[in-house]
Amino acid sequence: MKKRSLTLSLTILALFGYTFLTYDARTIAGYSQAPAPTSESYVQVSSVIVEPSTVHKTESPITATVVVVQVLLRGQAPPNPQAILEVGTSSSDPPNNELKYENPTRTVSLVKGVTVVKFKAETTPKTFRGKIKVSATLGGATKGIDIKDSEPKDYIAELTVLAP
Repeated sequence: MKKRSLTLSLTILALFGYTFLTYDARTIAGYSQAPAPTSESYVQVSSVIVEPSTVHKTESPITATVVVVQVLLRGQAPPNPQAILEVGTSSSDPPNNELKYENPTRTVSLVKGVTVVKFKAETTPKTFRGKIKVSATLGGATKGIDIKDSEPKDYIAELTVLAP
């Protein structure tokens, strides 16, 4: 009888001891803790569209198009969040095809969620038939806001220039 109660007592003690030791070990290593909520905020270019995406180059007047950039702000941003947004030609086929961008570098006030910014782009005498890749980049965000890289499909759009 003593052996049976001793065995039962040791079994119960072993189970409780194992439970407490396992719990303490997991807590120390951080295994059982839920991830701490993050207030980290970031901004990224979420979309670039050229409207219209095809233009017919004419001698006069200059042909214009609009570059529409969507900027996404997530997280707890500091008051009056801003970022520097720039558009430009990243490449062209054939090379050296040009567009002129009106006010291509801007400081943009951001809202939580999506901010839409429009840039005017015009053909020049150095614009010719082909494809132009237009890209948008971010820099100089308000302190406390990280700039997150975007996928190329999100920050590059293509404009097709046709000869008259």
